[in-house]
Formats: sequence, structure tokens, C-alpha cells
Amino acid sequence: MKEKQVQFFAKSACRVFQDSDDKGQLWSLTLAVKDLPQGFPYGPNARNADLAAKPAKAMLETLRSQPQQFIYYNNGIMLVVGSLQARRVEGGDFEVRIKYTEPNEETEDFLGHGVLNGGHTYKVLMHALHGQHKRGEHYPDIHQAHVQVTVAVGIDEESVASISRARNLSKAVPDYALKNLEGDWQRIEKYLPSAYRKNVIFKPNEFEENPDESPKYTVVDLVQRLALLNNELFDFRKDSHPVAAYTGKGSLVSKWNDKNYEHVLPLLPDILWLEEKVMETHETLNGNGKGKISITRTSGCSKEKCTLITGRTFNLTVAPPFVMPVIAAFRLLIKDGQWIKPKEELWEQYGVMLVERLWDTYKIEGRSSAASFGRSKSTWNTLTNTIAMQFVQI
Repeated sequence: MKEKQVQFFAKSACRVFQDSDDKGQLWSLTLAVKDLPQGFPYGPNARNADLAAKPAKAMLETLRSQPQQFIYYNNGIMLVVGSLQARRVEGGDFEVRIKYTEPNEETEDFLGHGVLNGGHTYKVLMHALHGQHKRGEHYPDIHQAHVQVTVAVGIDEESVASISRARNLSKAVPDYALKNLEGDWQRIEKYLPSAYRKNVIFKPNEFEENPDESPKYTVVDLVQRLALLNNELFDFRKDSHPVAAYTGKGSLVSKWNDKNYEHVLPLLPDILWLEEKVMETHETLNGNGKGKISITRTSGCSKEKCTLITGRTFNLTVAPPFVMPVIAAFRLLIKDGQWIKPKEELWEQYGVMLVERLWDTYKIEGRSSAASFGRSKSTWNTLTNTIAMQFVQI
């Protein structure tokens, strides 16, 4: 990490709070936006700011047409820094000096200093002042605009995530983004093969520089898949099944704890491999005639191509209820975090049989909607018992 120092002028600077131990402080600054320093990191903020977002567009319009009203319309910016000094200078303004720490490649997970809240405001102002503008885009009176900046000084890193979470709850921040801020997804990212990382979003707008290439999957989809093989949370011996992987993925995220998934995290690549094998089988079975199933005409399925987290593309789309229960049945074949046999042998022995049994079950249950089929505990129970009846000693 490297320490940086910036100096700028503010119309007002007031220390509004100080901890009893004199370590933590809150300052309130009012400054002309033209004096706002460049380069503050966004590390502590739960969201990557996006100029295409509606709030950002509204701010830019205010800066263009009513810059003097900006300070009234805007909630301002909150920074976390290492130290702040302010002194009144001739003319009544304040000279402000701030020191903050900027992470480098070795410390990129450091949550400490930078824009804690108001990331959109900061990015909008930097764009209006210094950004590359489109033809016809200009802010001729931006010197009339002011902004309110709250500065937290001397806040330890452990507190930053909690403060950011609390302040960002006032807006619709996905739970997975807040969990990412707290470092909860580090182990998932560790076990996700590097070749697949570009296919998964871990926090909103992560791929904003190339929005057209933004993946459709988020870390929530990985949590879903890990839950499918979690026999500790969903113990088949107690007639418990990971139906929540389909019906309640939000609760899986909010209740996430690494310790509950320690035994399945290393199996994440295998789970994604199993999903490919299930899709391979669906692709083979799809069609008309003897031994075929019109999968693409089934509820929730279609002839549209789909691409999995691995990046592999198939010539049909299959609804999750026709994939997840098959993968979940394989949790019976894990002991002490290891497959009882090589996964290839296990698939050869049980895979196609499970997929065929799934479609038999779907027919027996009256070809209900995909959603109803996925919510039905009997769906998951039938496939689990298919293995349990053949494999007695786990």
C-alpha cells in the first residue's frame, strides 16, 4: 500500500464528531466541485459507480442545467481517510489536507480508504470536470456547483465494511454485493477455475467498462450450485433436500457462512462439470421418436441456446428444475469432502439413469409447470432415493 496526500480548499470545514478515545472523527466539508480532488479509490464502496444509472444521469442533467442547485439535490459523498487537517486562510475559506492509503496489487482487498458512500456522485463529478464528453455534452457553469463531503478519519478496517453496509442499505444494493464487500466470497473465488472467472459477477457493474460483455451469472449462481451438494445443510438421511437452491437462493446468500460449505467448496469445479454432463444428456435425449423426449417443448425449456458458467454452449435451454435435482442426488456419493469414486465413474454409473428417472417423475406428476416441479419435495426425494436404494453403505 502507498500513502497519498491531497490538498484542496473548502468553503467550510467543521469537525462534527470525535470519539472519546480521540481516534475516530467525522468532518463535514462544503466545497466547490471544481476543487474536489481526483483519484480517490472506490475500494470501500459496495457498488461500482455507473454513469449509465438513472441517478447518475439525473446528476449530470442538474450539473448542466441547474448547477447551483446540485448541493440541495444531492446527498453528497462520504470518504474514509487516515488523517485530516484544516485551517482557515485569508478570504474565509479553509485549506484542507488529507492523507489516505491506496491499495496496490498485493493489497487490492484492503477496504480502508476512499469513497465509502456516494460513489455515483463522485464519479459523476469527475466525469463532468475531467471526463471524455460526448458531442454536445458540456457543463459551462459547473463552477457554480458545490458538494457536501463527510470525512471519517481514523476508522479501522474492520469497521469499514459494517459502516458501508449500513449506509448502503438505504439503496437497493444486492445482498451478494454487500457480502462481497465483507470478503465472504473470497473462498468461492479461490475454488472457481480461473478460466471461468470472467463468466461470473461478484459485485454489480463489475464489468461496466465492457457492458456488452457483462456475464449473466453472479456469485449467487455459484452459491446455488454449492448448496446442491451440501449434505450437511440438506441431509438426505433426515429427508432434507436443497429445494432452497431453486426456491430461496436469496436466503442462501443472506445466511452464507464459509464453515457450512467447507466440505463442498473444493468440489465447485466438479459441480460445474456435472452440470455440463446433465446438459449433454438433455441434448442427447431431446427430440421426437422412440427413446426421445421433447424437452424443448416442456415448461421453462426452449430451443434457444444457453451458455453455462463454464462457457460451454448447448443447443437448448433447460429450466433449473430439470437440472438441479439430478446434481443434488450426487451428494450421497461424497464422503469427508471427497467422491467415493472418481466423478467420471460415478457419472457413468448413475448420471444418465438419474436424468431419465427425472423425466419419468415429471410424467408421473402430470407434467406440471417447471416451477411446481422444482418446488415439489417429492421430485428431489425421488432422485435421491434412486441412488440411496442402490448404494446402501455411504
